[in-house]
Amino acid sequence: MTDFFLDNELTDLTISPVAKICAASPYSIDELNRKMLTEVWPAFLPNLMSYAGEWAGWKEEFIKEQILKCYKPRFYIFWRINPIKRYFCHQWSTVERGVIQARTGAAGQDS
Repeated sequence: MTDFFLDNELTDLTISPVAKICAASPYSIDELNRKMLTEVWPAFLPNLMSYAGEWAGWKEEFIKEQILKCYKPRFYIFWRINPIKRYFCHQWSTVERGVIQARTGAAGQDS
């Protein structure tokens, strides 16, 4: 999810792995949305606001530290009605669709 906050343009090639990882997780779409917007967003949005933001990515341990450092219970506002979040996360819906497709495709193969 932190890929959305790198100083790079997102493409299908960079969004697809995020969707696959999210699809493989045990979290529902609603829980993934909540995690993205109440845990990852506050920890990594400053990178997008930086003049020279990170573009290569972060190590997993740094990601955990940042999220824990910034975490506090927040009122969850659905990202589509928040104009700032909608602007920065407009491609998140591509991840949602990828998760749904991967999970329904996987469920169809088990039948």
